[in-house]
Amino acid sequence: MLKPTPFFILLVCFILLPVSCLAAAGPLSGRIIVLDPGHGGTEDGAVANGVREADVNLAVGLKLRDRLAAAGAAVVMTRTADRSVASPGSALPAELQARVDLSRAADADIFISIHANSHFKPETAGVITFYPPERPTELARAIQEGLVGQTGAVDKKIRPANFYVLRNSEIPAVLVETGFLTNQEEARKLADCAYQEAIAEGICQGVVRYFSSRER
Repeated sequence: MLKPTPFFILLVCFILLPVSCLAAAGPLSGRIIVLDPGHGGTEDGAVANGVREADVNLAVGLKLRDRLAAAGAAVVMTRTADRSVASPGSALPAELQARVDLSRAADADIFISIHANSHFKPETAGVITFYPPERPTELARAIQEGLVGQTGAVDKKIRPANFYVLRNSEIPAVLVETGFLTNQEEARKLADCAYQEAIAEGICQGVVRYFSSRER
């Protein structure tokens, strides 16, 4: 498939989708990246220790957007506010499909969904990067390494998963679990702006490493 012209990218950015298309030269110049802060609107996601997952996902997503854009990428956000992506009242499958559809409309190079985790054991902590089964793992591995390196979080490795946004993406896609809200200490960190910046920096470094390795 042919890549869209610069005019088309700008049209998508400023008319059709909530995006950041800051013109910048850098290691991600020419790349189109979709960021999907999970949940939003009436979908809180996990809620524990006074922290709401949808809020953490969005905060990290916006910080990551700025870093990727500064590195030269055209960044498409599935949401930039506390809202759903599909029409109000849509069922969950339609909501998830709307996120995949945005990625296809942008002809993106990669798709990154951002989440926070929960577990019945409150001591469970760490970061996980999921990837679609039977697909290449390079993107997931690069992002996981960046995350662990920047945050110092427990490395719970990369894992295959059949999540809707992963199995229905036709491009390299990952779902990043940035920590466990059910762990009191990790919930505190995930709500902290500086730690969110560290998460964003780690993911960004992983993305840059991924594309750099493909150009060798």
